[in-house]
Amino acid sequence: MYIHSLELSNYRNYDSLNIEFDSGTTILYGDNAQGKTNILEAIYVSTTTKSHRGSKDREIIQFGQEEGHIRTYVNKKEVDHKIDIHLRKSRSKGIAIDGLSIRKSGELFGVANVIFFSPEDLSIIKNGPAERRRFLDLELCQLDKVYLYHYTNYNKVLNQRNNLLKQIYYNPSLADTLPVWNEQLAEYGAEVIRGRQRFIENLNTMLSKIHHNLTGGKESLRLEYEKS
Repeated sequence: MYIHSLELSNYRNYDSLNIEFDSGTTILYGDNAQGKTNILEAIYVSTTTKSHRGSKDREIIQFGQEEGHIRTYVNKKEVDHKIDIHLRKSRSKGIAIDGLSIRKSGELFGVANVIFFSPEDLSIIKNGPAERRRFLDLELCQLDKVYLYHYTNYNKVLNQRNNLLKQIYYNPSLADTLPVWNEQLAEYGAEVIRGRQRFIENLNTMLSKIHHNLTGGKESLRLEYEKS
C-alpha cells in the first residue's frame, strides 16, 4: 500500500496544494514552520478522521475560511482508492470513499493504514492508562473490523447504560431493565479485552526480538496488559 497523491484546499497554511509521492520512500524537508507536519497531519486525518495533535476541525481549516478539503489517493493491493474529507466549521465533517459518502467514520478504517510518530506520542508514556487504551483502540480499529464492531457497540451500550442509571434516580421502576444492559456491556467488554490481549501478545513477539538485538541480549522487554 502507498499514498500516491494528496490534494489540500483551505487546510492550515495551504490555500491549495497538490503533491505526488513515489511508491518508495519520500522525504519532506524545508525550513521550520513551512507546513511539512501539516502534510503529514492531513494524511493522518484522511485515514483516521482525527488530527494527531488533537485539533478540532475548525482549528485545521485555514483562518478566514468556513470549509476545507483533503483528498487522498491510495493504491492498495493494486487497486486505487480516493478518500475525500470535507471539513466544515459549523458542522461535522463529510467523508467519502471512491465517491460514495459514508455514514460512520469506522467504515474508513482499513482503507489505508498509517503509523505516525510525533512528539505528541510521549503522552502514551506521560499520561494515564486511558491514553494507552486509546492508542491500542485506534490501532486495532484500523487492523481488525471485528474489533471495531465490538468496540463501537461497547461504547454505545455504555452510554445507554449510563443514561439509564440517571433515569433510574427519577424513575426507580426502570431498574428492571438494567440487567439487560449489564449483560451486553459484559459481552462486548470481554471481546474488547480479548482483542487488546491478542494485540499485546503480537507486539511482544516483535518487541522482544528488537530489544534483544538492541541490548546485545543483556535485557528483555515485555508489555503487560493489566485489566481490572
